[in-house]
Amino acid sequence: MRFIAFLTILLLGACATSPAPINAPRFTPEAAVHHISQPGEDVLVLAFSGGGARAAAFQLGVLQELRATHGADNRPLTEHVGFATAVSGGAILSAYFALHGDDGLDSFRATYLDKDWRLNNLFAPTTWWRAVRGGANGPDQLADWLDREIYDGALMRDATRGPRVIINATDLYNATPFAFTETFFTGICSDLSSIRVADAVAASMAVPLIFRPVLVETYTEQCAAPAWPDAILQDRSTPEAVRATARAFENYSDSAAQTYLHLADGGVFDNFGLSSIAVMRAAGPPPSPLTESEAREARRMLVLVVNAERRRERPWPHEASGPNGVDALATTIDVATDAAKRSALDAFRASLGDWRDEIVRYRCAAPEAAEDCAALEIALEVISLRDAEGGPDDLIQTPTLVSLPRETIDALIAGGRAAVRGNEAVQAFARPSP
Repeated sequence: MRFIAFLTILLLGACATSPAPINAPRFTPEAAVHHISQPGEDVLVLAFSGGGARAAAFQLGVLQELRATHGADNRPLTEHVGFATAVSGGAILSAYFALHGDDGLDSFRATYLDKDWRLNNLFAPTTWWRAVRGGANGPDQLADWLDREIYDGALMRDATRGPRVIINATDLYNATPFAFTETFFTGICSDLSSIRVADAVAASMAVPLIFRPVLVETYTEQCAAPAWPDAILQDRSTPEAVRATARAFENYSDSAAQTYLHLADGGVFDNFGLSSIAVMRAAGPPPSPLTESEAREARRMLVLVVNAERRRERPWPHEASGPNGVDALATTIDVATDAAKRSALDAFRASLGDWRDEIVRYRCAAPEAAEDCAALEIALEVISLRDAEGGPDDLIQTPTLVSLPRETIDALIAGGRAAVRGNEAVQAFARPSP
């Protein structure tokens, strides 16, 4: 009898309807969204890594300490953030920050971190079937929970009280980044403003097998394809990740090539969310992804990468037998993720000089350009759990979960704050330039 019941459940699961796309076509040009954030001469760009609740808690501490640190103009450093790019756990926080601004840094913990988020039991047979069909946990356990518990029905057009946010996912078919920004949604002729914030964050954190990929539909038969992908593909000196994304945009514009995007965790491609910045720079127009006012006014820019990576302790480095099959597979996935994000970080760091030159050319070409239009410094700094006060071992081994014990959250938030206080690059950025 139990066997018959189990077969019935499997058959019902097999007949379940396909997920609905989260997006709608665009019928009119996207309206400009005006953000409160006005960084001024000192501009912070934040990159928040993935890492579940561990990342969100550590990065909350970083933001709280940035708010407590005043810049050369006596404003909190959080008011100098031009935009944040984020993945997975970092996207949960950055989207909330974009919606609520500095005030959200006081309410985020109660809204998300202190809640017990229950997922489907991964050891239940029916969960195995859901995982095989696309993901053990569907929209009701992910996007709908986020919408109900954290974002309260907010849409992307509502995220204006804080800095702009780039929420990053991975297009599984093309093996390229897909960001919830105007550049990418123009490429699929879709309306970004009406997307639920919860759906964008769910796409960014849809770890394969654990969560079902988020479905996005292309509507490019209704509008002209952007011109930049063709120009990029003709320039063979363009970074390969950007060229691959340009080829993906060509697929989006051809319904015979691709009708749907299946979006998974942004960390599959780049766990720092830096690759999408390179794509937006290439797509233009200048000074994307900066606003015109940011590009004109900036004299110092600091790209602050907040890395909430985890280090797993394993016994087999001291054992001749080595890892078992399960551990070898899990470790291989970790290695691939870490290698991808390190490559993205190295590529981004190497491109800082080119980015500076692009901004300088843009603002010096303006008719009203200032005499010192070439006066611009750009630097990059990484803050990680290894920088937390008291040593890394107790924090960097925190598992990647959607919920954590209170005492662990306390330690992660305190670690983020301590890491900012102890970082010379951030403290120098807060002081007036010499």
